[in-house]
Amino acid sequence: MFDRIKQSLNAATSRLSRVRYSTAASLMRLARAWGYFTGRLGADDAQTVMLDCRDPAGWYPLLILTVEDTLQEARERFADHSELPRLIADGCAHVAYKWEPVNDEPYTAHEWAINLAESYATEEDIKLVPLDEDARGANGDQL
Repeated sequence: MFDRIKQSLNAATSRLSRVRYSTAASLMRLARAWGYFTGRLGADDAQTVMLDCRDPAGWYPLLILTVEDTLQEARERFADHSELPRLIADGCAHVAYKWEPVNDEPYTAHEWAINLAESYATEEDIKLVPLDEDARGANGDQL
């Protein structure tokens, strides 16, 4: 008798838990949709939307070019500059529209985006200092 009651309670608890999870997930999707609708979708939410849409769209990218990864690589090459994140984002946007993967190497895409960012900086009279030159004085001597 107690086993049947316990099984019934466990089944009801399980159903309630699934409904609660499903409702919470639906509310989160609705909040992301509202952010998209109002033009206030953050980067994390935009990435979640892309991942949510991947299966229905049948789109499975093998190479993901991100500003964050490319910026990290650029910071290994250049001294930090306040305009570097914007320049890298611009470079990544250009590469994303023009990229033709040869060997699906993320390094090549990052390299291209960093080189574009360097070109954009030159066009805008922004001085990006390579890290190997960061330790040198104005006359080229070691500090």
